[in-house]
Amino acid sequence: MADPFPPSRRLRVMQIALALSLALNLAVAGLAAGIAVRGHEGRPPRDFSMSLGPVARALMPEDRAAIRDALQDRRDLGPRTNRREDLRTLIAAIAAEPYDPTALRNALTAPAERAAQVQAVAAAVLADRIDGMTPDARAALADRLIRGKDDR
Repeated sequence: MADPFPPSRRLRVMQIALALSLALNLAVAGLAAGIAVRGHEGRPPRDFSMSLGPVARALMPEDRAAIRDALQDRRDLGPRTNRREDLRTLIAAIAAEPYDPTALRNALTAPAERAAQVQAVAAAVLADRIDGMTPDARAALADRLIRGKDDR
């Protein structure tokens, strides 16, 4: 009896399966990249929203935009570094000869310290924005926070 799947057919089926798998993986990667780089449409940047949570979501779009602009104008936050740079610094500290425990500790704590500084500044900018609101605007913000709804 002849083999229903001769080697040439198995190879072709495998090539098609790999091509479909690659296409699916690229589609998922493209979707993830698109989500990461798309505009915020008036929402706060991810780090702002994550650090201030419900208050950031309850703000009016113009308030979020003003806070975003104020944060971008701040020069005291220093240069923004990315995770790859932080990882390179950590790897260098681990692999260094002679080994320097202080360099390792600095590499481990520096990203958290930068994040804490950004959160503190964001909270101050948010407080300044709320300070400038009318009593009615503050009451509306408080109401949105109580309801937890996004009905701006």
